[in-house]
Amino acid sequence: MNPLLLLLSLFLYLGLLFLVALLGEGRGRFLVQSPWAYTLSLAVYATAWTFMGSVGRAAMEGASFLPIYLGPTLVLLLWPFLHGKLLSLARAHRLTSWADFLYLRFGHGFLGPLAAAFLVVGLLPYLALQLKAIAQAFLFLRGEEEPLTDIALPTALLLALFAILFGTRRLDPSERHQGLVLAVAFESFVKLLALLLVGGVVLWQLGNPFPRVQGHPELLPLLLPQEGLTGYLEWASLMVLSGLAFLFLPRQFHVSVVENTDPRHLRLAAWAFPLYLFLINLPVLPLALWGRLLLPEENPDLYVLALPLELGSAPLALLAFLGGVSAATAMVVVESLALSILISNHLLSPLLLRFRALGSLLLWRRISILAVMLLAYLYFRLAGEAYALVAMGLISFAAVAQLAPAGLLGLFWKGTTPQGALAGLLGGIVIWAYTLFLPALARSGWLPPFFLEGPHPLLRPEGLLGIRGLDPVTHGFLTSLTLNLALTLGVSLFTRRKALQEERTGEVEELAALLRRVLGPEAEESFRRQARALPGREAAGLAETLLAGSVGPATAKLLLLSVTREVPPETLREEVEEAARESRELRAYAQALEEARKELAEAYERLKALDQAKDELLAAVSHELKTPLTAVRALAEILEANPDLSEEERGRFVSLLAKETARLSRLVEEILAYTRLQAGVPLARSPTDLRALAEEALALVEPLARERGITMESHLAGVQALTDRDRVLQVLLNLLHNALRHARSRVRLELTLTNREALFRVFDDGPGVPPQARALVFEPFQSFSGGTGLGLFLARRLVESLGGRIWLEEGEGATFAFTLPLEVEHEDSGGGR
Repeated sequence: MNPLLLLLSLFLYLGLLFLVALLGEGRGRFLVQSPWAYTLSLAVYATAWTFMGSVGRAAMEGASFLPIYLGPTLVLLLWPFLHGKLLSLARAHRLTSWADFLYLRFGHGFLGPLAAAFLVVGLLPYLALQLKAIAQAFLFLRGEEEPLTDIALPTALLLALFAILFGTRRLDPSERHQGLVLAVAFESFVKLLALLLVGGVVLWQLGNPFPRVQGHPELLPLLLPQEGLTGYLEWASLMVLSGLAFLFLPRQFHVSVVENTDPRHLRLAAWAFPLYLFLINLPVLPLALWGRLLLPEENPDLYVLALPLELGSAPLALLAFLGGVSAATAMVVVESLALSILISNHLLSPLLLRFRALGSLLLWRRISILAVMLLAYLYFRLAGEAYALVAMGLISFAAVAQLAPAGLLGLFWKGTTPQGALAGLLGGIVIWAYTLFLPALARSGWLPPFFLEGPHPLLRPEGLLGIRGLDPVTHGFLTSLTLNLALTLGVSLFTRRKALQEERTGEVEELAALLRRVLGPEAEESFRRQARALPGREAAGLAETLLAGSVGPATAKLLLLSVTREVPPETLREEVEEAARESRELRAYAQALEEARKELAEAYERLKALDQAKDELLAAVSHELKTPLTAVRALAEILEANPDLSEEERGRFVSLLAKETARLSRLVEEILAYTRLQAGVPLARSPTDLRALAEEALALVEPLARERGITMESHLAGVQALTDRDRVLQVLLNLLHNALRHARSRVRLELTLTNREALFRVFDDGPGVPPQARALVFEPFQSFSGGTGLGLFLARRLVESLGGRIWLEEGEGATFAFTLPLEVEHEDSGGGR
């Protein structure tokens, strides 16, 4: 197959995967909330081992591949109960791995780092398996025999980049990675579809392989179960091994616990995931049999690719290749992310804290992902090419299973002690390394061959205590887990439980400051919100939980030592708690006094402002009333002293007298309106015809307009509103008088209906409002053409009391506009500003 086509297909698929992850981070978040997305994400368990290695194992050993999937199926029967308890613990304490649980349960400072470091080493064969599967498939389709490492290294780097982009955006690893989950769910669907299509097409074109096997006696054992005690023991061991691996693999903990958005999803996953395993294994044995029949010389791990090529279907082979890539990439991305969290929480955080470089933890977590992938590549170079895919995966399964005694006993038996958990884990690690990990290196030529013989027949790595006839993986798993369980139980029975760690207490302010320094302002705000009513002990526990989720439990405890103190013994606890309570009450009383002092100061400033406004009002009113009153008095005296004035002269004086009286009346009305506003007189709402009201206002100002030679224009729509008729009329009169005072030749009043509001606009063709005065035009006592300066202020307050708004528009002349709601929902009685 053309290598350029292979590369193009690979990069296009990875680009599609990238887009799916971006969709999950954005508009597709609702998809991640589906229980089906959660169930499909669990299928990260089905890796390249499932897609290619199961066919290879079935081709060589028959149905012995099935226990690897029966184990998780049986575990899922207890899953709602088991994972329900684990989920509640994880949510309460922000657990990100089983190593976090071991530290939380036992409090032993060495247990978490030991588990983390061992899992990194133990899972290297499993990660190397994925690199080997992709490299094998790529080179097989190219039809070349180049070293697998030529393609394995760039594959490792590319997958590390993907994990960094979608798994380490923030420091908090307990935060859900929705894009990553959607991408994993999508890949699970792709690999299932690809394997079913390959199996379906092969069966469609070649038919049922089982009758053909009858003519090949060498293949008949593949259809029969293993016989004898050894066979049954291997089946049972593989079922237990795969079930424990499903529970304790870091990537399975991550997708099933950390990424879980709803515990109710467990009910669907408990039956839907076994159905997924059943479907993906349906084509395995038929493909294996046809591979042995048609391609006996071919590598069995490549039958999934070789059979489509044998049938002349290159597109189907390409689909199978992409299915294998899906299976491998999903596992590598999630596993490397989970391992990087283990490394940072239990190995790097304490070290960075010692060197005061905790702020670079996120960078080191990203470096950890890259380092894990490079170590997997190194293991692939050292030992990967000497083993079949399934054998490499089973070595890692046996490593992960070493967490089971301490984990399950710690979860369900209170008698498990830290000493027992540590002894069991150490014993299991030693036996696993001696019986599985080091022999893998010896078979690859990196250790002397005589290592496989052991220093004594009873200490032979693959036959401890003279045990013969067992598969090396079964032997290594059983011996290591048996010793692990025996030490955990035995040491726990003969040691005392460690006393509960002393409780710590602290002040919310100091704890919040610590969270801000380490995790940032968002974590501080969240902590303050949750710890507002908590006592010191619970607040310290909450802070430790938040820190543990990001920097690991051990580092969180070390950080808290600087801002917390021991809770005193029980005999003094009540007195201390009473003193703390009184101290909190005193602080609360002092805070209340301070707030009251601020309120009194603000009230005093408001009273001073009101008093000053009152003085300004009295001064302005006195001045403004004095002018028309003086004019009225002078005109009256002239008329009284000169009874013989001509009719023309008398009419002129009477006209002036009426004008000054009207001015005086308007001033008094403005002052009375201002007084009513300050007093908070309530609205008198009633159904009002705003068009008729506007026509009435125009009629009232018509004499003044005629006197000044100004043309009045109007454009009035029919609008009904529930409002205070008198206040609206006063606003219109204030704005029309203001317009007539400044207009040169015309004034225009408009009424329209817009957005369920009535909109009034009053326009004049005068000089307009100076730019420096626009910001103050609605303020009281701000007159730029004579008068009290209350007209526009009153208009603004009246409009606001009616639930509307008023403003000055840009443009030539002056255009004042205001709106009124057709129904007032939030009214302002018109009180003081």
